[in-house]
Amino acid sequence: MKKKIIFLATVFVCLISSQIFATESQEKMYLIQMINQLEALKPLIIAAEKEQPRNLRLQFHYMAYHDASKKLHNGLLEDINEIEKGIQAKLNIPLSEPHRFAAIKGDYIGNER
Repeated sequence: MKKKIIFLATVFVCLISSQIFATESQEKMYLIQMINQLEALKPLIIAAEKEQPRNLRLQFHYMAYHDASKKLHNGLLEDINEIEKGIQAKLNIPLSEPHRFAAIKGDYIGNER
């Protein structure tokens, strides 16, 4: 009876750990796909920025910009790069180690360039 309980416990632990590894590998696959998608966005962001008319009162901030007080703000491209760095960091750390990322503070519509 004792051997049967140990055997069943071992099988149970193996099943759970295999599900954890499957979940981790699925997550890693999705994170890599996200990085690929973010990389594909970058040329589109650059192209859209070049096509934006300069004489509009409201400008979409594709790239970093300085406000009226000369303070530098991230644009969409810089925020995409930060998201990508966060995903890369997630891929490079063990799951048991907690990690915090800075919040994205994007302001994509503004009055000045």
